[in-house]
Amino acid sequence: MKKIFVGIILWGFTLSQAYIVIGHRGAAGYAPENTLSSFALAIKCGVDMVEFDVWKCASGELVVFHDAKVEQLTDGYGAITAHTLQELRKLTVLGYEKIPTLIEVLDFIDRRVKIYIEIKDAAIAHDVVKIIEHYVGCKHWYYEDFLVASFDHTQLYDIKTANSLIPVAVLLYGIPLDLGSCASTINADVVSLSIDFINQQFVDDIHDRGISVYVYTINDPDDLIRVTNYRVDGIITDYPCL
Repeated sequence: MKKIFVGIILWGFTLSQAYIVIGHRGAAGYAPENTLSSFALAIKCGVDMVEFDVWKCASGELVVFHDAKVEQLTDGYGAITAHTLQELRKLTVLGYEKIPTLIEVLDFIDRRVKIYIEIKDAAIAHDVVKIIEHYVGCKHWYYEDFLVASFDHTQLYDIKTANSLIPVAVLLYGIPLDLGSCASTINADVVSLSIDFINQQFVDDIHDRGISVYVYTINDPDDLIRVTNYRVDGIITDYPCL
């Protein structure tokens, strides 16, 4: 995995750090989030990985969309899980984009960058595992091309139980009292924590466990400087071109 080398001159001294750069929902600061055009732009910006969100629609396909309901970003309404894929095909995201399936996104990206899948829906871990195993077994991908994340740590446990080779990321919004214990328990590869809570003690604890630390969502230069000091391993941003 390539990394972007960041050098920051601040008040007479230089901070330097190599980061894995992850495009949040593709390049959500520039293009409609979680769409093929957003992923294309993120790749053009030179990201190492693209992040996106996955639900299971009513007809059984895994679709890429962030919100639980479609009305904020599309011309439709209701829960995304209540629509069939045929119904979702009729909707447009911000007037001109379509909601893609996970299969369509993987085929579009075609191993040009790595994949960060956030599971939003309940009980779809095994669906995700099957798709990843298919791409590894039949389409010449590698398990290391994927990272599966969720705030639902039970699903991450299910993924590791089904196939320990699939990398998983524990999502956290807040620091647990026992720091990174939850990540060690499920043998996570990454902990992804909000910028609102990151501190040096937490980063050091996760690193001591042999686990990487990613931070979301870095859109401000001051936040970038702060996580540079903490020596995190990856940053998730809406503006990967910057």
